[in-house]
Amino acid sequence: MTVKFVYDEDKDIACLLKVGGGSTNSPGNRTKTYEALLEYTNDITNKEKVREFVRKFIAHNNIHCIEAAVELQTNWNMVGEEFQKRAEKIFRVSIAPDITAYLTITGRFPYNIEENYFYVSARKSNANSTAMHELMHFYTWEVFKQYLIDENISKELYNDIKESLTVLLNLEFADLLGREEDRGYPQHAEMRARISVLWNESKDINKVFESLLSTT
Repeated sequence: MTVKFVYDEDKDIACLLKVGGGSTNSPGNRTKTYEALLEYTNDITNKEKVREFVRKFIAHNNIHCIEAAVELQTNWNMVGEEFQKRAEKIFRVSIAPDITAYLTITGRFPYNIEENYFYVSARKSNANSTAMHELMHFYTWEVFKQYLIDENISKELYNDIKESLTVLLNLEFADLLGREEDRGYPQHAEMRARISVLWNESKDINKVFESLLSTT
């Protein structure tokens, strides 16, 4: 598996427009960059106007996207091979051989397993923790997608489990995270604690997953 860090302006714009404004049910959950976009223009359907904003935002904040991509790539290359080795041992599968990490100014970092990409911050010099977090979702999907496809599990529960399973980063990848820690979301604190106990007992990802299903 290789992860290539890339800045693509069109992907950055797409990310900003798709997730920067939060969800329809939570319009107040906007990122600061999206708020700045709305201050710049009230016509976000005008892609060229949005493109103009993105370029000015990057220049004003002294963000060097190409250089940042190179630095992020260098830092990932120091841990990527070891991360893959450990992740494949845990999940007992491989994922897509080529995955792209797109840099974005959005302040929110979605992923797309079908198209083999995820987003990282264009404003950081090291995105290893973000990359590992997102790749954990790729591995989780590869192993447990059938539960969702066969409707043996709700989308909500699958989401809770896949977000909670990233606690394994703190247990098995702490040295690769460096000073970072995978904290997860507050609503998943209880499940993450349960996963930690279950994992330390069995070291078997399938047993962990089945146990979560039987007790949730």
